[in-house]
Amino acid sequence: MAQFKKPQGSRIVRNADTIDEPKALAGMFDVFRVISIVASGLFMDWGFPEDLFVPKGEQRKVMELEKSYVVYIAIDEKTQRIAASAKVDNFLNVCPLDVKKDDAVDLLICEKTDLGYNVIINNAFRGLLFNDGIFKPLAFGQRVPGFIKNIREDGKIDVCLQKTGYKQVPDLAGMILDHLKAVGGKSKLTDKTPADEIYKLFGVSKKKFKMAVGLLYKKKFLAVEDDGLRWLPPASAEIKVAAPVKPRTFERMSIGKKVEAAYVKDGGRKAC
Repeated sequence: MAQFKKPQGSRIVRNADTIDEPKALAGMFDVFRVISIVASGLFMDWGFPEDLFVPKGEQRKVMELEKSYVVYIAIDEKTQRIAASAKVDNFLNVCPLDVKKDDAVDLLICEKTDLGYNVIINNAFRGLLFNDGIFKPLAFGQRVPGFIKNIREDGKIDVCLQKTGYKQVPDLAGMILDHLKAVGGKSKLTDKTPADEIYKLFGVSKKKFKMAVGLLYKKKFLAVEDDGLRWLPPASAEIKVAAPVKPRTFERMSIGKKVEAAYVKDGGRKAC
């Protein structure tokens, strides 16, 4: 039986001749497709010339050919080779030490349930995205930005796809003003506009859109008319916009014919 360990910092070993960007880092969770099954385990397509091996003892249930599963990319202590485990709970942190309510997080969409979607938060914690917080199509294995909605007393975490309450409204209000200016000061958007059209324009739910319109109307930035919204210049009142989140970066180091990319994050991930 394979004995897996977490890598010291997320890493990836990449063939120098590989053109496509790698799909996963060692030390991370991801979703891959089963492409062949052997007596000792199975192989998954993870974007490298050499397929990703999942030992039979690391399968949580019978895994079927051509189906996709969430796995953890680990290091086999015996062979020191990268392999994968479908027993993802063995590698998730139990207590959320480094997240708090309203924090911006990364979400990996996992299984669909009656309540919503199970997710993996920041490559570290299990979480739940409830159905009532979903306003756009989601797919198994998709990565989306989100926010911590609530941390329960038992340590379980609820997440959402947008900031709660009025916290997102100032940013959205600025986007609506920009939209009005771009279309000549008059937009056909109303409270009857379909939610999917609002999402395509602003990436938010209809509820958030109406909250932002209400703020702009109250501050006399726009007029709400029967056939749409009308900009009321000059739109010079100060609307505070949150500073953009600094993107994650990678340090690349040439090692012979391979390249190792080490994930850089301040302080690394805390373990419980």
